[in-house]
Amino acid sequence: MSRAKYIAKLLGRKREVIEIVTMTGGNESIDDVEAVEPLMKELETDTTESRNELLHSITKLLEDVCLREDVDEVKELKLELNRDFHKVYLDMAFSSGLPPQMAALDASQPWMLYWIANSLQVLDPEWLSDDNKRLIVDKLFHISPECGPFGGGVGQYPHLAGTYASINALSLCSNVENSWDRINRDAIYQWLLSLKQPDGGFKTCLEVGEVDTRGVYCALSVASMLDIMTDELCEGVVDYLVACQNYEGGFGSGPFCDEAHGGYTFCAVGSLAILNALDKINCEKLMEWCSARQYNEELGLCGRSNKLVDGCYSFWVGATAAILESHNYGECIDKLALRNYILACCQAQDHPGLRDKPGKHSDFYHTNYVLLGLAISESQYFMEGSARGIELIDSRLSDKALNSSLAKINPVYGLPENSFKDFIKHFKTKNA
Repeated sequence: MSRAKYIAKLLGRKREVIEIVTMTGGNESIDDVEAVEPLMKELETDTTESRNELLHSITKLLEDVCLREDVDEVKELKLELNRDFHKVYLDMAFSSGLPPQMAALDASQPWMLYWIANSLQVLDPEWLSDDNKRLIVDKLFHISPECGPFGGGVGQYPHLAGTYASINALSLCSNVENSWDRINRDAIYQWLLSLKQPDGGFKTCLEVGEVDTRGVYCALSVASMLDIMTDELCEGVVDYLVACQNYEGGFGSGPFCDEAHGGYTFCAVGSLAILNALDKINCEKLMEWCSARQYNEELGLCGRSNKLVDGCYSFWVGATAAILESHNYGECIDKLALRNYILACCQAQDHPGLRDKPGKHSDFYHTNYVLLGLAISESQYFMEGSARGIELIDSRLSDKALNSSLAKINPVYGLPENSFKDFIKHFKTKNA
């Protein structure tokens, strides 16, 4: 108990750690103090309290759905995605101004374009209109008049995250008005080289950026999609990533320095898949870590040990599992349970868009990554292709009732398979 209080003080927690003694007395009355024996001690913290509250909300929601569908168990549910309802939410972004509180996302403008466009394409490839594709292209090239690399907004430094999101968003625009040929690949390549660090990592931004697995993934994703991968760019990267896997089996932000996290793990595993180097890490331990991120009660996935379930990890952890599956390591998450969490808990009947968990509001970020996670939960993955521009094919689960008719997605890149293939084919042809 004293250790728990010391850790709480060290972390600056405001709430006191509470010790709970669970006792049992066999058949004797609980009022008979002498008959009661301590069975175990538990520590109640902000995290355990939040999880208990969330679990109550999820359990109540699942029970209500079971009653409505007249089934006895959650696994018997035949849940459906309210596709047209969510389209209303996404179309709104193109037809009306965003509220003032969105100013906090000023440095994330390419991300918003990617989240919204990708969500529409995953729901239905025809739902992103040519007019909106032109708006996206005009916006991105307004952010970067040099046509790459890209910052988060007008007048901002080029950043790996902004460049990654911009390239992804452009790949969804079907080369409207020859926009793909406008991308300045030479400038992007030289900029990527300038971000390369001696230890194999990448700085996210020249002036003020940090170095972590996110930077590596963004750099390799952009380079592989634009077909500008070189030995010089990739030198030392595998060793850097291997050193990021920790004792848990997942990956931290950098070598030997952090706990495993769903986002960092995806970035590391996606990078290793692009480099065709998954065999360099402990994949069995990684699969164990992915499995441990799925709670039996909540059904969905969380991002770290002892953290709450969150819909976005349906992709970050779910895609990690899909990449491993595509490389013949087998399945390590319960896809049906994940699908049930998404459809029962991440969409609400009274508000369009998808959310983190019950009690939260929908947003563009979670709408995108929850949809990608749903597509993964309804698919099986097999390897087909090479290290540069991995092409993965999937087959729908046999039960047609478990098919939301979403686009097939490439879990390494978080893009609809057809859009991704068209984009990389365009640049491979130019380099042929």
